[in-house]
Amino acid sequence: MKRQAAGISHGRLASRPITARLRVWPSSVVAAKAIAGGRLDTRLEPTEDPDLSVLANSFNDMAAALQTRIERDARFASDVSHELRSPLMTLSASVEVMDARRDEMPERAQSALDLLVADVARFQGLVEDLLEISRFDAGAIRLHLEDLLVAEFVRQAIAVSSLPRAKLTVSPRAENLVMRGDRRRLARVVANLVDNARVHGGGEPEITVSEAEGEGEPLAHVWIAVEDHGPGVTADERSLVFERFARGGVAGRRSSSEGSGLGLALVKELTETMGGSVTVATVPEGGSAFTVRLPIAGIEAPSDDDASEGEQV
Repeated sequence: MKRQAAGISHGRLASRPITARLRVWPSSVVAAKAIAGGRLDTRLEPTEDPDLSVLANSFNDMAAALQTRIERDARFASDVSHELRSPLMTLSASVEVMDARRDEMPERAQSALDLLVADVARFQGLVEDLLEISRFDAGAIRLHLEDLLVAEFVRQAIAVSSLPRAKLTVSPRAENLVMRGDRRRLARVVANLVDNARVHGGGEPEITVSEAEGEGEPLAHVWIAVEDHGPGVTADERSLVFERFARGGVAGRRSSSEGSGLGLALVKELTETMGGSVTVATVPEGGSAFTVRLPIAGIEAPSDDDASEGEQV
């Protein structure tokens, strides 16, 4: 026991110089946090210290190997998605031809065609979602930012969603708010939330656009909330619903033959890319409320035709 204690003591004494130098080597901590945050190209600067140099080289080799693997996986998903698009277009066109002549088919064939149409649409959505996710993983997202009148933009996004007649309420002050964002991708955010509410929400969703008061600066953000009437999401599962292909209890209750399992993950990634955030809460009456919070770029001067109260569509 004495020998063992002596060995431990000597080991501690021998390691003190290195640990002391690590404590005064702040770049190692910064680099580790950067890697954990997704900045995979982070590397440690070379050092003349022989011991720390070995650690720096090992850290850089590890980071390079991690970056290579993640980029390879992202390229694979992207390549697969691209390769699937051409046969999917052919399949979709063939299904459209058959669907145009469905009245000539027997009832059993019509039922089979309906299943085929639904599966092809779901497959197309999955491929598009995988392609978009792979762009995030590869760091290849390129935003096309423009000024958008929030209320009008949300109306247009709902009009081309799976529930074009969903109820929309716009607060008076939010009617003229302007945000700067990528029109196509923000429309995808709204469409995904509407689809999620349609599939899991037990009825038509209620959508609200309202202003959010910022701390110390009024009208800093705008809220776009989509409320459904489904089973809701428990506190333990609120972070899981935004994971890719979420598993566990939340997946069991909110699973469906529709969707790709990537819709809410894309909502989170796209929203955060544009400087916003998304949260989910359970409403008292039952159901879930998904709220997207986005920074505003300004306020457009109201016209004479603007209503004095919030509008419902």
